[in-house]
Amino acid sequence: MIGTRLDVAGLTSRDPATARTKDWDPVLDTYARGVDPMRALPETDPRSWLWAANTHGIPAGTRPRPAWNQCAHGSLFFLPWHRAYLAWFEKTIRTLTGDDEWRLPYWDYSAPADVADRSLPVEFTVSTRTVDGQVVPNPLFDAQRTGGPVPLEDVDIVAALAETRYVRLFPEVGFGGSDRGGVTGDLEQLPHNFVHGGIGGLMNRTTTAGRDPIFWLHHANIDRLWEVWRALPGSVHLTDPGAAPALLVLRWRSAIFPFGRERSPSTFAMEEIENLETLGYAYESITLPPDLAAAVEEARTPGGGLGLDDVQPAWEPVAATFDVNSGEDREVPLRTGRLGLDEAPPAGLVLELAGVQATDPHAVYVVEVRSDPDVAPHRAGRFSTFGLEGTPDTEERSYVVDASAVLSELAEEGWSGGQLSVKVVPEEGRPDSDDAEKAIHIRQVTVYVQNP
Repeated sequence: MIGTRLDVAGLTSRDPATARTKDWDPVLDTYARGVDPMRALPETDPRSWLWAANTHGIPAGTRPRPAWNQCAHGSLFFLPWHRAYLAWFEKTIRTLTGDDEWRLPYWDYSAPADVADRSLPVEFTVSTRTVDGQVVPNPLFDAQRTGGPVPLEDVDIVAALAETRYVRLFPEVGFGGSDRGGVTGDLEQLPHNFVHGGIGGLMNRTTTAGRDPIFWLHHANIDRLWEVWRALPGSVHLTDPGAAPALLVLRWRSAIFPFGRERSPSTFAMEEIENLETLGYAYESITLPPDLAAAVEEARTPGGGLGLDDVQPAWEPVAATFDVNSGEDREVPLRTGRLGLDEAPPAGLVLELAGVQATDPHAVYVVEVRSDPDVAPHRAGRFSTFGLEGTPDTEERSYVVDASAVLSELAEEGWSGGQLSVKVVPEEGRPDSDDAEKAIHIRQVTVYVQNP
């Protein structure tokens, strides 16, 4: 049976008093009624709330199990793994509630400009609800969240949807990632990571995010945006002819994702993951509003990305510097002769921040570049640190920042190509921007150029 995942904007009462005292929409009511028995089950029961959350990640000190801690962040499989994860979770709710028609709603925070739709649905913000005339704790509430709307710039989907390729060869990054492991795809970075960080609390760490009920609506929207991208004319899927190396295509097609019982798990093969009908659901809408559709179309053409028959350009590392700390200005010497600036400036400039570690990082960092230490910095890009906080000391992250947009500004300053100053600073205007105790450490910054 095919069910429909609905936009929560059409299900929420939008009024806290109503959410506390009146009946909820049946979709949200069933969700809450399913979360309650999941939480009552022991952690060792594959139907339990903690088993579901621990499947995504486990906090430090948790005794591991084979079925746990398997989330695929920074991977080409980020989107298909989470799609299978949601389908398995959705079935658990249906089983415990007896509602065979129930499907997860999605939280579309990106389409509307209305600040209310960038705020959590009120059913997730009240600590109690009324069921059968009795005031009871609200299982969808979590007091640890930051509160307030997610900033508009943190829910921007134009850049991700403007990317035409699911995968690109490193150091470029596609909609779903790169051929190199540990690299975050466009959609995973923005809006996915930024929304996690904006909600805060349990959602701010991969090890605890699945314990917040809003997690599942957030990921339902990320999954929906994958379908939006797939439906856009010109999108090049990983399995399209010539879109990716043969070994990568083989890994993709043969991937299987197990969930639940360890001896007899529910398994999802890539063939069914790529066909929503086999998973039993469709989305209420994968059509972009006219203004967003126009913005995406404009960003895609011209130069919005390579078509299927185009040759992917070659990139070359021209410099590397080691051990960069947040807030530290580092001059990276470049091999001027290899840049060819005397003839023409590079066609592209990419910075790879590798081996990033942090015990307590700022939520968002901005990467600045300068042609000379004495000139004003240019904002090359930014990244969310969701998934970095709380990771083991041996675990590292990598971020790729495309600085090609500032090449013209560097050229206007008379950039010689002999050096480039790089600085990573906390983004201003965040609640933690001025917290001097927060910081990150970058093991290596590598500069790549694409010659014209």
